[in-house]
Amino acid sequence: MQILKNVSLHSHHHLIGIVAGITFAFLLTVMCYWPSLSGPFLFDDIPNLEILGDRGGLTTTDKYLEFIMSAQAGPLGRPLSLASFTLDGQTWPTDPHPFRVTNLVIHLVNGLLVFMLTRLIFCTAHKRDTAEKLALVCMTLWLLHPLLVSTTAYIIQRMTQLGSLFTLAGLLCYMHGRASLLQKPRHGWAWIIAGMGFCGALALLSKESGILLPLFALVIELTIFGTSSLPGRQGPALIATLSAPLVAVIGYMALNWPATLLAFDLRPFTMEERLLTQIVVLLDYLQQIIAPRLSGLGIFHDDFPISRGLLEPIGTLVSGLVIAVLIFLAVKLRKTWPFISLGLLWFFAAHSLEAGPISLELYFEHRNYLALLGPLVLICSLLPLLSDKLRRLLPLLLVLFIGMEGFLTWQAAIPWGNENRLMQTTLVEHPDSLRAQQYVVNQHIIHNNYSDALVVQEGLAVKFPEHTSTRLSILNLRCILKTLSVDQISATQQFVENSAYDRQVIGFFGPLFANATAGNCGTLGLSEFHGLLDALLRNPTMTKSAALRGAVHYHKGFVFKSAGNLTPAIEQLNLSYAAKPEIDIRLRQIVWLLEAGNAGEAQRYISLAQQHGKTHAWSADYRAADLEILQQVVDKALDSGP
Repeated sequence: MQILKNVSLHSHHHLIGIVAGITFAFLLTVMCYWPSLSGPFLFDDIPNLEILGDRGGLTTTDKYLEFIMSAQAGPLGRPLSLASFTLDGQTWPTDPHPFRVTNLVIHLVNGLLVFMLTRLIFCTAHKRDTAEKLALVCMTLWLLHPLLVSTTAYIIQRMTQLGSLFTLAGLLCYMHGRASLLQKPRHGWAWIIAGMGFCGALALLSKESGILLPLFALVIELTIFGTSSLPGRQGPALIATLSAPLVAVIGYMALNWPATLLAFDLRPFTMEERLLTQIVVLLDYLQQIIAPRLSGLGIFHDDFPISRGLLEPIGTLVSGLVIAVLIFLAVKLRKTWPFISLGLLWFFAAHSLEAGPISLELYFEHRNYLALLGPLVLICSLLPLLSDKLRRLLPLLLVLFIGMEGFLTWQAAIPWGNENRLMQTTLVEHPDSLRAQQYVVNQHIIHNNYSDALVVQEGLAVKFPEHTSTRLSILNLRCILKTLSVDQISATQQFVENSAYDRQVIGFFGPLFANATAGNCGTLGLSEFHGLLDALLRNPTMTKSAALRGAVHYHKGFVFKSAGNLTPAIEQLNLSYAAKPEIDIRLRQIVWLLEAGNAGEAQRYISLAQQHGKTHAWSADYRAADLEILQQVVDKALDSGP
């Protein structure tokens, strides 16, 4: 009886210790991220969230559906992530503080899921008490790692956070179901299918990287459960179930391979160069995971050197050899050292999509949000193997390391709460980043410091001679400062005919058109602006982008409309729609035709608008109300006659 009491007392104390540890980790995380909560919307936050204010904010169901189905960030639209933003704001401009708080709360929830998952993983080889202690250490290190600051403090990266949340939830379902397969196979399969199906769907609707959920489960199955055979055909059936989504993704990519290759025409690197560069990038991620540092962290990484070959630079070959050895060890040690195998394979599985042959940016810290967990599991799994002497020192060493990690995270979070400090930090950390310099320009423009903005842009034009939007920005700034000459306009028109593709070019059409229409600088009128658009259409690299072609034709339509030429204006919008179909283009045509008193033609374009395809299979016909109003106007005009 006394033994049972002692066991019960020990379990009670252990539980209190674990709860206290989780609470302490949460409080420390909140303290470290606290400075970032006062920060503004930044970078991609604005273009993704400013549509909250379109048509007066989310005041009706159709406006709400329009917002959550409007994202162009991925092929699935990420509606679940967008829906989560509506919890924090329903109009624009809005207060960024609730958005930042929600991101931090999601990070804490993910930390708890990390604890629950790693506890189950460690329980496969350790007693429950030991497994929970290791899981607590793993969760704390994950929560406080400075590499995750740019995910948690960057509002729009909630998409990554939510995708990770449902991925972790799906893996918890898988672990529960896997443990039940031997005794209760139906129960076990129900949990596994629910995890891969339901949670997988939620992860996908948050971000496309949610497709990796079955791959994570497969890594766990082949490592942690690699020595635990299942009766009958359950083993092959489980492997087939986890592999099927991955085979489907590979098949989809194979069928769309020409489009995948074509996308690299709009990048400053080829597919081969991207894959070679990712070798170096992955090793850099691993170095930052194992030895956290402040230097180099941030949102801008367009200055990361591109590998042009295995020996250009030589570090590419060295990195490739290191990664090859790590993968070889992961496969070799799968049965004898499953946690080491799991940690390594998890990391590479997490990067398999975004480090693959897709035309994405080369480097982003947020890609490590889940990938980080693999190396941490590996490190924590080695702690019980320490000698007695080191084990006695372990609590002190962990406190010191966690304290250091928390300090780095706190330091990394501070700039996210102050835009000026973030700008200064970015320039120091990434002096060769074009985007960092452009961010400085944008800040000068926001504060009406046009002369300072022009000085920076002219310096960038020298440093990055092929960059198109820099030249357009100089044109716009000189127009505002009334120092724009005819020769400078002509030189810019000649330049853009052969310049490299730059998706930021589209953002300058509106300001340049506004200045041309208002006659703000005299030398840049509608004719000159039209000539600039025509020069862009003559650029073979630029016209490979459907979005850019569509934007050019759209603004050419406005130029014709401003000059009173409705027929070519409508035709330009037809070309814009053909390049990138958007329902708002049709609505604009209908309004213009009604303004011109051409109700019959407006009726034809209403019919065309009604045939507009949906962006996604589940998207709502959120422009139906607008079309109905326009239809009423057309009907009234037709009834009244000429």
